Amino acid sequence: MERPLAEPEGERPFRPGDRDALLLSTTSRLVRELGAAAVTVFLHVPGTTELRAAAVAVTPLGVGSIERVSVDDEVFPSARAWRTGRVATAHSAAIMAGHPMLSVFAPFPYQASAAPLASATRRFGTLTAFWLRANGRTDPGELERLGQAASALATRLDKLAQAEVPLTPPAVPLVTAVEETGTGPGNITSSTAPLIYHLHKLAIRLADAPRAQDVIDRTIERAMGGFLARAAVITLVDGERLHLAGAEGCAAEYLRTAEGTLLGQTSPEAEAITSRRQKLYDPTDRRTRGRLADEAADAGCFWAVLPLSTGRLPMGALSLAFATERTDIIAEEATLTALATTVAQGLERARTNETQHALAEALQQALLPRMLPQPAGVVATSRYASATSGIELGGDWYDMVTLPSGKIVMAIGDVEGHNTSAAVVMGQLRSAVRAYAAEEHDPARILERANRVLVDLDTDLYATCCCALLDPDTGALQMATAGHHPPAVRTADGAATPWDLTVGVPLGVDAEVRFEAAEMQLAPGTLLAFYTDGLVGFADALDPEALQEAFRGGSHLEALGDGLIARFDHLHTRHTDDAALMLVLYEGPSSEARENVRQMRIHRRDLQGAQRTRRLLREWLEGWGLPDMIDEEELLVSEIVTNGLVHGDSDVHVYVRRYPERVRVEVRDSDPRPARTVTIPREEDQAEGGRGLVIVSALASAWGNSPSGRGKTVWFELPVPNAPH
Repeated sequence: MERPLAEPEGERPFRPGDRDALLLSTTSRLVRELGAAAVTVFLHVPGTTELRAAAVAVTPLGVGSIERVSVDDEVFPSARAWRTGRVATAHSAAIMAGHPMLSVFAPFPYQASAAPLASATRRFGTLTAFWLRANGRTDPGELERLGQAASALATRLDKLAQAEVPLTPPAVPLVTAVEETGTGPGNITSSTAPLIYHLHKLAIRLADAPRAQDVIDRTIERAMGGFLARAAVITLVDGERLHLAGAEGCAAEYLRTAEGTLLGQTSPEAEAITSRRQKLYDPTDRRTRGRLADEAADAGCFWAVLPLSTGRLPMGALSLAFATERTDIIAEEATLTALATTVAQGLERARTNETQHALAEALQQALLPRMLPQPAGVVATSRYASATSGIELGGDWYDMVTLPSGKIVMAIGDVEGHNTSAAVVMGQLRSAVRAYAAEEHDPARILERANRVLVDLDTDLYATCCCALLDPDTGALQMATAGHHPPAVRTADGAATPWDLTVGVPLGVDAEVRFEAAEMQLAPGTLLAFYTDGLVGFADALDPEALQEAFRGGSHLEALGDGLIARFDHLHTRHTDDAALMLVLYEGPSSEARENVRQMRIHRRDLQGAQRTRRLLREWLEGWGLPDMIDEEELLVSEIVTNGLVHGDSDVHVYVRRYPERVRVEVRDSDPRPARTVTIPREEDQAEGGRGLVIVSALASAWGNSPSGRGKTVWFELPVPNAPH
């Protein structure tokens, strides 16, 4: 018979410990009664569609049980039990058909059955049992017993919920080993089963970690929640020094002093790394004293320091603190060695992926324009986001060319595929469009000539492209497109303007194809949003509501670009396509705009550039009748220009625009890294301030720091004194 959950003694309320004891006792008892390899309690994660393992009882052959299940994925019996409220069963063959990668969890046939954990008023999760079975036959008695246990457990969980005991599952489940199991393959006694379970799960999670930091975070999470370490530290070799890559449970003073320790200096990590052997340090060893955040526990913990190596040069160390009563860990040298090897391999894999991706991204960025021109009457910005990994390269591109006549050609396109060929063709196509644009052809003729170039290249690739020609003096726009979306158009009042445009066939399909251009008259304040497929997923166009919401930011074009490209983070989880975005705002006839726009270029080696910028800015503001703004404008411009010249090692373009109510300054460079706050100026910075962006944030009425093409744009605005509102 099931024993009822004991009521609190006296006035003591229920505590989370009561929940943990209940879950572990229930799962352990069911493993014995059902002869199962593992039994798991899944609890629902609030606000999500995920069921996460909260407690697991395992035998040595039960380490393959699953920890996370989506309630929408009905291939799992836990998901069906949650949704239907009935006991559900599945065999490994059916589960693997839906998720082939799960074969690594358990490479042997098994059966899983789940019963819902639900009271009259609440749904908590499921109670799921796993058996090692090849025949797939289900014992009705086992399912009945599982359902009874789930019903009893749900009643007790309801009492805990009424007592406001948290029932959110932990990031890492509680795991207990069942010493005595029923008959069959699970009839093995082993106290190492929980450690093997957590090692196995960590290996699975590290296999798909995209970044080294993800490996570090997941390792520390499992070490603390699964191996029950009191503290965990990952130290990586960085040249001749040790870099503290991640830590939990440690004192702040220790973390401060440990960062940058010389590899040749005597320390537990240095000893383990240089000797490539595990090192144990008992609580009396002075070399590990003072490391724990809980000073009272410092004397009751020993440290295990594991070298991280993949057979070549050592890469670092994993240091774990355990309570002295954890004598089982001391005997688990092989398990700790496997842990260190798993972490080292995960780090090496992630580092390789990061390096390859960084190289691919650098090559990709090199094929894009360094920065877009900013002719009078036109403001433009761009964004590019990559969904590929490793050394894959995308074929998305954009460009903007100012012609000798003052007209502007804008183009955006996408070459099929994600490989080197796509990137090479993209570069060739962009060059062809620029060349034909420079000859002052209209958009339709530009596409026709670019199409013949692509056909003659005989690459078997096709490409889409949209090309537009704008006369800033009049606002007249011509546009033609080859299989590409026309840009979204918004007028100054936020209204959408539809295109009457014939979309031609993609480039590279038919050498003799002809394209037609449509015409439109742009009113001042009209926005053109050019984009590629990666920004819309499987839809046909930009989300009108998203564009409308972003457009409410007015003339803050950088903020608008940030808002639209942010959609990419959500979309690329469902498909792998890069995204390019080019925003062009027509402010009005260039003849009028020239009175309100000033610009200059500073060479990257010109350390007096900030001083020259201040002098010109003073002249511009005085010419506009705004002498009261000179001091603040000079100070802020100096800070941003110095940042771009010194830290970006890049040419810098400065644009100053006067509006009736504000003055806007944009500083563009070709360094994609965010602008840095300079708190301790270097010697060469001191003449130009070097005090960083703190001043900008404090004084500007609005400011931002946005990626733009291959570089970035740092902008700020100051209100015009006594301007009408």
